[in-house]
Amino acid sequence: MRTLLLAFAVAGAVASPALAHPSHDAKPEQASRKPIAQTAQDQVIRLVSQAKLDASWSSAKAIKSEKRTVKGAEQWVVTFRNDAAAPEKRLLHVVLADGGTFISAGHTLR
Repeated sequence: MRTLLLAFAVAGAVASPALAHPSHDAKPEQASRKPIAQTAQDQVIRLVSQAKLDASWSSAKAIKSEKRTVKGAEQWVVTFRNDAAAPEKRLLHVVLADGGTFISAGHTLR
């Protein structure tokens, strides 16, 4: 009986690390990342506050977002429309890196 209990104790001690949660100390995934359109909207607001864009752009809405690859790097292009702007400058293209980092903004897309 004593040998049987000792065998179960040894088997349990050996198996317990294998049954442990493998990513216990790992940081949780970044699930709280903002949607890309919201990140682009934040950048438009930043450009308005820096007086690089007219104040009417702060209420512009994103009409399209698309992912593209330029020189092997993935980028997001979010297009905003502002009917209050001059006809040739009604569209604004905000380019963001795949992670959401601001790259550029302009009225023509290159």
